Amino acid sequence: MEGESLRVYGLMAVVAIFAAGMCSGASAQETSAVPVLRAEQVTSPKIDGILDDPCWKDCAKLTGFKSNPHGTDSTEQTEVMICCDSSMLYVAFICHDSHPSLIRATQKQRNGSIGSDDYIALFLDPLHTHLQHYDFEVTALGTQYENIPNGSADNITWRGDWYAAAKITDTGWVAEMAIPFKMLRYPSKASTIGIAFQRYMPRIDETDVWPDLGPNKEMARYADLTDLQLPSQRGRPVFMPYSVTSREPDHSFGQIGFDYKEELPNNVIAMMTYNPDFTDIQDAVASIDYSYTERRLPESRPFFYEGCQMFIDDEAYYSRRIGDIDMGLKTFGKVGPTSFTFLDGIKQGQSNHFTSSYGYDFDRDTGMSVSMSGSTVEQAYKANPTDPDSSMCFSSGGFRRWRSESGTTTFNIRQFSAINSNGVSNGTRLKAGLDKAEAAGHLGYSVDYEDTDSTFYVRDGYAPLTGVRGVSTGLGYPNNPATGRFCYWDVYTNQKRYWAEAGGLHHESIDLGASISTRSEWDVAAYVSDGSWLGGRDATKLLQIAWLSRHLYGGGSAGYINGKRAGLDYKYWWCDQSLKIASKLMITCQYEFTKLAEERNSQFTILSNYDITPEQSLGVWIVGHESKVNLCCTYKQTVRSGSDIYLIYGFPNTDTTQNRFAVKIVRPMEW
Repeated sequence: MEGESLRVYGLMAVVAIFAAGMCSGASAQETSAVPVLRAEQVTSPKIDGILDDPCWKDCAKLTGFKSNPHGTDSTEQTEVMICCDSSMLYVAFICHDSHPSLIRATQKQRNGSIGSDDYIALFLDPLHTHLQHYDFEVTALGTQYENIPNGSADNITWRGDWYAAAKITDTGWVAEMAIPFKMLRYPSKASTIGIAFQRYMPRIDETDVWPDLGPNKEMARYADLTDLQLPSQRGRPVFMPYSVTSREPDHSFGQIGFDYKEELPNNVIAMMTYNPDFTDIQDAVASIDYSYTERRLPESRPFFYEGCQMFIDDEAYYSRRIGDIDMGLKTFGKVGPTSFTFLDGIKQGQSNHFTSSYGYDFDRDTGMSVSMSGSTVEQAYKANPTDPDSSMCFSSGGFRRWRSESGTTTFNIRQFSAINSNGVSNGTRLKAGLDKAEAAGHLGYSVDYEDTDSTFYVRDGYAPLTGVRGVSTGLGYPNNPATGRFCYWDVYTNQKRYWAEAGGLHHESIDLGASISTRSEWDVAAYVSDGSWLGGRDATKLLQIAWLSRHLYGGGSAGYINGKRAGLDYKYWWCDQSLKIASKLMITCQYEFTKLAEERNSQFTILSNYDITPEQSLGVWIVGHESKVNLCCTYKQTVRSGSDIYLIYGFPNTDTTQNRFAVKIVRPMEW
């Protein structure tokens, strides 16, 4: 009876959330007209960071960058020029700087972390839906970074190549870039794309944008680059075979396989992998901080990573549940208002895993989707003999967003139904939430409801806590002061209260926290938490300090948590530090220590990298957990065209060092 009452209260909470969401839409504001740009057709310039080509001499310059999120005039002036030819879009940035000796330019590896360097960015929305964009960034050193919608593997040919160069001058620095139109996915007969520009100066932590995108960096405010004569879209097939030769003390072996991708003209991507090499892909290292439930870790395997943002249901499909496969097929895309995904991974004679979904957007901020996921596993390969042969999950739900200057409010609701064979019980899960992603200087909030049966089981899903229902709420207030000692600060509070399906309180908590970031690159965060878990006291305090937080090397952090977990005394502390030992040698170290009652645990990681050239590097990866230590060494050559070569000692993800030497060659081909 109590369980039914809780379910009724939960449904009432969902209705209340939806009603609140409808009310919150009253403050939404319409976006005003956006700037319109035209790119003159020119003879292609030489991309060398020197703006002496004829196309730039008479090109109009865009000025008037605004500091984001404040909307005030930028500290330093930035000018942008844009032109094109039949196959490329060309953009030049002139970044004036009154203190050019303070310009930061450290990162040399393409697609490495550049957030600590001075850089510029070009944002392109070729679908013109104001929902996702390409991000092309260049540092003052000329190092390139790109973010492709829905993700992509690291290989340059596979991702698509573009060109850039930069020069530091007596008055600042200059960047020049060329973006091939064939790298972009846009509708047939398109002549307009969304465009915006950004500049970041880390020493003053200032982000400048053109046009003014508002405090939420709203894509609907991108300028329209119009009257383009875009080439007709065609498929872009890429075939990427690889070979691995490995030698260990007791045996040697060779392995070959391939990946294939075709970017179809209708914004659909089709992929296939055969005999993929997942063994040599470095995985994430989980923290040893105490957790009552399984931690969710990111996916690093390229076949599963690409397009992962479109596979939305962790409860039904968590790709890390899938181990090695012999072959995989995958397709995903968005055609007009319709989006879809499909993935199938097969391990011959052992298992088959699949997921698929269909979504429809009624407008930019309203949509629905349905999905179906499942797996079959032969008896001999089950993790538990009593697991079902077949485990499936159906889900359906929708969302509604409301946008305003103070932030974006989103209402989500989704229902999951598990279907298992072998008499294994089926179950359901319902989740709903109303969340406001706050802009600086505005209050944000979240109200979320979950109801998960104790019988909810999906083999390939991620639902670490079942047999509970409850509500969590949160309030937060962030601010980005334009002047003063602090460049960012926030305060927040979170509350949770969950009941067990069988009756009684399962767990509850209340948190209160705050953080600050200073212009001198010191960051401090603290929180206090009090609550209980299955009757045991759960109360902790945290203090964290970071230094040189906007430096690629030299920065670090340390933190300490003290209190009660599961009713027992608990301590956890950690520290990490990155250093530049020499001009080409960098090292990053982290150490963690926990103590729960009398049980102690520790872990350390060391990552060292020596940049031979921007395309060649040596790496050392060491992970130690208690008395076990694993060492993995690599030589890596990643080139613009031709073969990527890897020389590997050991394995990146084993518990202890393995005496193994391997050579891996990857040779992508595009036609």
